[in-house]
Amino acid sequence: MNAGAGRGGRALVPGRRRRARPEVTLTNYEAVYDFYGPGRRRDGFTHPLLAFVGALYAPELRIRPETVDEVHRLHDAGVGIIVAANHPSAHDPFVLASAVFDERVRFLASGTGLTKDPLFRGPLRPVFEYTGTVPVFRAKNYEGTARAVHDAAAARLIDLCVDRLVSGGVVLTFVEGTNSSADDLRTLRPESVKKGVGQMVRGVREAGDRVAVLPIGIVYRGREHARLPPRRPVVAAGPLALWEGPGSAPSIDEVRYAVRDGIDDALTDAWSEVY
Repeated sequence: MNAGAGRGGRALVPGRRRRARPEVTLTNYEAVYDFYGPGRRRDGFTHPLLAFVGALYAPELRIRPETVDEVHRLHDAGVGIIVAANHPSAHDPFVLASAVFDERVRFLASGTGLTKDPLFRGPLRPVFEYTGTVPVFRAKNYEGTARAVHDAAAARLIDLCVDRLVSGGVVLTFVEGTNSSADDLRTLRPESVKKGVGQMVRGVREAGDRVAVLPIGIVYRGREHARLPPRRPVVAAGPLALWEGPGSAPSIDEVRYAVRDGIDDALTDAWSEVY
């Protein structure tokens, strides 16, 4: 997953002085997003890692041929694509990353991934950094911090994602923001889809560009909380949602409901024994 991939992605210029790696905390969000904004992906690290993770989890990607054709058509036309998934397990970042490394849609694996910031303060930081993932500061991890700081950090992250999408890139996000409750494993409740995906779509439309969402449903069939990597999870793609043409930008809730319906369609396919 690459924070700098896609049309218009900014690569580091040879000879430019490297920024110091910042401490990844909410109060330091400006330095964090300055650092991760240009992209930190290293393909020589990412591609072997995704191949290994794919072999470890061996997810089944269920995506219809017409959807494959459409995502390629949109990407080739410079349309930004949001891969919007549910979040039933702590294994999801690895399962989603390896699923979109499937040769049918491999360009999606070069997108900007989003994940919780604590993962950037331990030994796994290089794994997420060198795959181009960007930290997300969740309010529940920073109780007592002024609301204005939370809001400013969230706005900066949305701006970063909108920039990627306007440049024709890909953003991969888990729309629930945290692991699914037991009530959301087979169908998502509307309130479980947080506003971030709506803010991204609205931001791109306000900038006058087209944007598409590819809804994804991930299913482990009762092994969501397995400690060891569960084999053969199912990752299903729902129908693409596309916002284009003239007119006002959609409301955040309109996007949330459309994305929820698409993920529900994907979950129906993922839970089906026959595809």
